[in-house]
Amino acid sequence: MSSRVACDQGHWGGLCRDAAIEFSKQGNLGPCRQVTCQSPRRYIVSHYFANIAESHEHELEAVARLYTDQEANDEGYDPMLFLLRNRRSGQKLVWPFYWGKDRNGRWHVGQFPPLVALDDLKKMIAILEDAAINSHSKDFSK
Repeated sequence: MSSRVACDQGHWGGLCRDAAIEFSKQGNLGPCRQVTCQSPRRYIVSHYFANIAESHEHELEAVARLYTDQEANDEGYDPMLFLLRNRRSGQKLVWPFYWGKDRNGRWHVGQFPPLVALDDLKKMIAILEDAAINSHSKDFSK
C-alpha cells in the first residue's frame, strides 16, 4: 500500500511519519502549507489488490500512537494503529503500522505489522475508539 500526504488541490503535504504524528496529536492535519491554497491536507492510503485490477483509496481518520516522541526516539521504534475510511464505501479499517530507525538512525517505514504487547494493543484500540466517538478531526469534506 502506498501513502501520501496532500491537500485537495494536489499540493504535497509533508512526510507521512510527520503527518501521522501530527494527526495523533491534533486529530487532523490542518490546512495546506501553500500560502495561497488553504485546502485541507489529507493522509491518503492507496490499496492495490493483487487479484483484481483496481485500487481503493482510504483516508486517515485517527491515529493511536503508543509512544511519545522521546520514547519513540529512544526505542528506535514507533508503533501506531491507523483508523482508515474507504473513500468510496465509507468502510472503516484498522491498519497496524510502524516506523523504525535504520542502521544510520533515520526513520524508515516498517514492512510488517508491529509487534506489540496485548496491553499496548488494547491501549491503542481505546485511543482509536475515543477518537472515533469524540470525532477529534474536523470534517473538511463538506
